[in-house]
Amino acid sequence: IVKRAKSALTRCKSTRGSPSIDNSDETPKHNKKKGDSVRNATGIRPSIHPTTINCIAEALLLRAKGGKRGDDTVIDIDIGKKDVQPLQIAMNAGTIAFDAIKQRNNAAAMDETTDIFNPGEAQTISGRVVGVVMRMRDLEQTLIEKVNEANWVTKYGEEESFGVLKGECRFAKTGEESGNTAEEVEKELSEMLKLNPLLRMNRAECLLALFIASVEQPTLEKIGQTVSGGSMIDFVDGDRIEVLGVA
Repeated sequence: IVKRAKSALTRCKSTRGSPSIDNSDETPKHNKKKGDSVRNATGIRPSIHPTTINCIAEALLLRAKGGKRGDDTVIDIDIGKKDVQPLQIAMNAGTIAFDAIKQRNNAAAMDETTDIFNPGEAQTISGRVVGVVMRMRDLEQTLIEKVNEANWVTKYGEEESFGVLKGECRFAKTGEESGNTAEEVEKELSEMLKLNPLLRMNRAECLLALFIASVEQPTLEKIGQTVSGGSMIDFVDGDRIEVLGVA
């Protein structure tokens, strides 16, 4: 009897101050776990690629609009503009990433199946967005060169699956002999980027793939470091991987 009494007393002390639990299936609110239960069980984190790609696509759209956002503010995002300091462009690119991360974390606060980004993931997203934006013109030139080297892309009219236009590819090969000036090619690209979200997304994916393969992977290998989520390019299909020469 004494032992049972002590045991009961111990249980009472251990539950003192804890939330009352009835016989229903409802779990105390502050004991609920955030995020996907399957991922929580396996330890596999959700991919950060979609958010990064969306940010790069937004940067492409902003450039096409001359930096004008929906709230009538203007942020310069075109590294090709000579009258804008590179530091300012980097900060603006970082703002795009910050806003996307904040939006995701706000959504996670309202939806228990959505994971927030941890600090490492947020840093990787921001670094990639800024890295692509700061090298965007060079990466775009490389992208067009890669597409032009693959004869089947032109043969079957698959340029847009890489996020590029036929006019861009022709101009890169022959210059103004293609029948267009550089300004006309840029104007056509801006119009199509504003009108065609799939074109923006395909271009953003290819630019990110080229950045990871040509900048991030060599840098990480040199310093012996890794980033959250790894540097695998698993967000583009096999045909595009082959044309881009990335892995």
